[in-house]
Amino acid sequence: MRELHSLSDDQPLVLPSIDDCSYRLITLDNGLRALVVHDPQAEKGAASCDVRVGSLSDPDDVAGLAHFTEHMLFYSSEKYPEEDEYSKYVSEHGGHTNAYTSNESTNYHFDVNWDALEPALDRFAQFFIAPLISADGVDREAKAVDSEHGKNLNSDPWRKLQLWKATANPAHPFSRFSTGSYDTLITQPKAAGVDPHERVRLFHQQHYSAGVMRLAVVSRHSLDELEALVRDKFSAVPNGGISAPRFPPDATTQDQADLLIRMVPEREGHSIELQWPTVSEHEHYRTMPSSYVSHLLGHEGEGSAFALLKARGWATALVAGGAGTSFSSRTFFMCRIDLTDEGQAHVGEAVGVIFRYLDLLRQPGGVNERLWREMRQLADMRFNYRDKASPYSYASSLSQAMQVFGDADLLLGSYNVPLEYDPDLIAQVVADLTPQAARVLWASKALEAECGEREKWYGTRYSTQPLPQDWLQEWVEGAALPELHLPHTNPFIPQQFGLLEDNAAVPALIHSSAMVQLWHKPDPSFRVPKAVLYINLQLPEAYVTPEAAVLTQLYTKLLNDYLSELAYDADLAGLHYGVRPSTEGLLLTIYGYSDTAATLAQTVLDRALSFTVLPDRFEVVREKAAKDFRNMRYDQPYQYALYSLGVLLEARRWHVSDYEAVLPALTADRLQAHFPRLFSRCRAELFATGNLSSAAATRFAGQLEEALVGRCQSQPPFPSQLPDARVVSLPPGRPALLSQPGPNPANDNSAAVVAFQVGADASRLNVLAELLTAIGRRDAFHQLRTVEQLGYLTFCTAYWTLHVRSVLFIVQSTLHSAAYLESRIEAFLPLLSQRLSSMSREEFSGHVEELAKSKLEKPKRLREAAGRDWSELDGGTLMFDRVEQEVAALRALSLADLAAFYQEAVLEPGSRRKLSVHIEASRPAAADGDEDEGSHAAAGGGGDHTGVAAGMEDSQPAAANGDEAAAAAGSNAAPVEGAGQDSEEVPAPPQHVAAKEAAKAEPAAAAGSGSGILPGGEGPAAAADPIKCGVQVERIGDMWEWKRRQQLYGGFK
Repeated sequence: MRELHSLSDDQPLVLPSIDDCSYRLITLDNGLRALVVHDPQAEKGAASCDVRVGSLSDPDDVAGLAHFTEHMLFYSSEKYPEEDEYSKYVSEHGGHTNAYTSNESTNYHFDVNWDALEPALDRFAQFFIAPLISADGVDREAKAVDSEHGKNLNSDPWRKLQLWKATANPAHPFSRFSTGSYDTLITQPKAAGVDPHERVRLFHQQHYSAGVMRLAVVSRHSLDELEALVRDKFSAVPNGGISAPRFPPDATTQDQADLLIRMVPEREGHSIELQWPTVSEHEHYRTMPSSYVSHLLGHEGEGSAFALLKARGWATALVAGGAGTSFSSRTFFMCRIDLTDEGQAHVGEAVGVIFRYLDLLRQPGGVNERLWREMRQLADMRFNYRDKASPYSYASSLSQAMQVFGDADLLLGSYNVPLEYDPDLIAQVVADLTPQAARVLWASKALEAECGEREKWYGTRYSTQPLPQDWLQEWVEGAALPELHLPHTNPFIPQQFGLLEDNAAVPALIHSSAMVQLWHKPDPSFRVPKAVLYINLQLPEAYVTPEAAVLTQLYTKLLNDYLSELAYDADLAGLHYGVRPSTEGLLLTIYGYSDTAATLAQTVLDRALSFTVLPDRFEVVREKAAKDFRNMRYDQPYQYALYSLGVLLEARRWHVSDYEAVLPALTADRLQAHFPRLFSRCRAELFATGNLSSAAATRFAGQLEEALVGRCQSQPPFPSQLPDARVVSLPPGRPALLSQPGPNPANDNSAAVVAFQVGADASRLNVLAELLTAIGRRDAFHQLRTVEQLGYLTFCTAYWTLHVRSVLFIVQSTLHSAAYLESRIEAFLPLLSQRLSSMSREEFSGHVEELAKSKLEKPKRLREAAGRDWSELDGGTLMFDRVEQEVAALRALSLADLAAFYQEAVLEPGSRRKLSVHIEASRPAAADGDEDEGSHAAAGGGGDHTGVAAGMEDSQPAAANGDEAAAAAGSNAAPVEGAGQDSEEVPAPPQHVAAKEAAKAEPAAAAGSGSGILPGGEGPAAAADPIKCGVQVERIGDMWEWKRRQQLYGGFK
């Protein structure tokens, strides 16, 4: 670590070893604190303002007011009165904007191309100086908040959060509903004689004070320039003379302890979660006592609680740490176990294992300085050799950190680096985690008969009672378990951090045989001692039938299961691996410190190629796979529609219903027999990049080839077996529609996904699609969400299916049918045509240059650069200068070129190639046909922003075992209220780097219901077009029969 003095304070700011940024802390005359950051590499300028007011400050009579106020600030301001001016400017200058509301803070953030920062910052500052909060806008945005709440109604994380609240101390503000709905924001206040518009205005006036705001600005501008910008733009923010609100720690009292909450979740699976109130981690951030406990209780290595639960067949995951329900004066420590069916039958004993491990920590040596120092060493490594964050997420995380940490510790605190060892405080946390103090939430569909109550806001079925006495007796008096012990020294902690001097602009093929190809690119440009390895095992038998595909999935799940203890140590030491099935075979990725990366890769491959099926573990992973398959029905309808779109367009892709059909007949013996068949023919493509020498990469490639031949008796595939991924070529002028009922009857959302296929990968077509959607997404958002209030989720994006590009529109709504949503998408298309017709050459040139700047942005992290190169290698395109070629094609376009492209590819029914997927809610929507298409009440403005927590795009890999879905399910972060969605943050892969791999992947948690013959169609015969666009629509009944009749694009590999 190194230190740098801020220019306003004598206290040094501790910086990472490789940080090339400069920092300055300033305090404006109005009390606003700001951190300006000069990043010489930044191609974006970003800012974030964190206001120390959140949902805990909601008044009793307007639930959700803090979140609602966050929405309203995106509308307009006195200085910029045109509605949506801020979001429009950000979007037109290559940027994103976002916001969310948590318990005690509301965080706003944006980025733009760096040379557009000053006007963007001026617009942003008006949120806090003089926003225009109109009565009309209040009513419209309340409907958007209501739509957001409707989107969350079937979400188990939101449902669980509200149960924790509903069973908390009713006198504490934590117990209230905080998202808001039209009822709580408009209907109820008006009935009580309260003016909602006035309440929003007063909430802003009372709580949005400069003294409780923390601002972070990151750009390549100099520190002097940034300071001048901040002083110029933010000095007018009023200071109301208030302090940050403080809330008592008694969100739960002894009256709410010793509590068992049973709930019926939406998704299949069983879990039990314990929460305890303990000392505030915020107030003790220098010691982070809860972090020590979570490091040990959440450990997955040998001797851990999870290792024992797994060995008994009771658990598939364990997560421990500070709960997302925590706030500054109270940390809630949580421990959650995801249970197997067998674990569900032994749930009291399973929790007993947790208390026996806590007993270890209460014994002499349980609070252990050696373990603390190892934890500190790992945290220091994370901090000093961190991947560089984007300015967007970095600004947001810094503004949050400024509310919690001292000036010197701003960066250290953001990376959870414990600074002081305090065994007494750690022991206090351990002492708090008793059976009698626990609040326990047990979730399972098997509990349905025992859950007779309905939670008010989400309709969750639940019940409460004191903890059973037999459980308490077991948890208090249970005998010690000899299998449990504290962790050994981590063997994966790297020792060497030196950097190679070799460098290369593009990957080079340095080894090629019939079985192994190795590409290598030394890349020290990111100044981190890390490497990335991609190992693509092309296995023709992996996906040849649905049965083979499921067996391959079970193989990878079981492999990850076998490796979990070893992988956890590696993950703690900053070394991450993933292995997942794809339509080609298996993809293994390694990322982390180069000193130990090759060792981990070799260890994983040794286990992968010496595979023996353990019947008891097979049953556990098969059970988990069955639940994963079924749980896809609980995804958001637009996600299910996108899945169906991918199955329709990819010629060689099975449906999850096929997996469900074959899974019950699969046995451990059949998986063991599948293993030699799987590796009988194999071709490996390797890519090694970063701080890894060609000699080390070549040595590993040789070891891999030797193992494949010697251990698996593998032979190269026949030429006819090599990957040749193909995509359906949609016919011009013959639109097709797949309409399906929503797979989850309880979900009231319908969704329409409309794809206009453009063509195969080519620079000119790619940039035409990207430029069109870059221009159109703002107009689509404004018309479909803001003006027509169709729904909270509205997207327009360029989309990849393997190597084929499409223009995609997505709308999801609780109010309208999918057919009606598509009719409104169609009605919008001429408006976009008019927009192009009226566009000046100067405006068009501005859009071209903004897109060019975005495309020319250099990768910020080694993983990002590696991903771009791997996309070219994996696809066989080898266009390592893709960005330069596409920017050249982009700058050669004229406005007439774009208008002609739009006319042919999207607007003209006779030439466009259109495929639609509808997911219709089982409950009927409003009578859409009776509405006047031109007179929809405006609602849902609020700008181009979302509730996704900041910084997610810069997080570390979700799981060491490669099961990203399981890792996501294991997150202990509480949901945060957001303002809307950022049209850039589309659920489909919008970039070439991720698209091909995402399309090929068979996710470990793929899921769904229904059969290959999907309901809702009348077979291949043409039917009347419900969209009224002058041509007939083919309704798809049997998707496989429909695919067989389509022509295909040539394979991309």
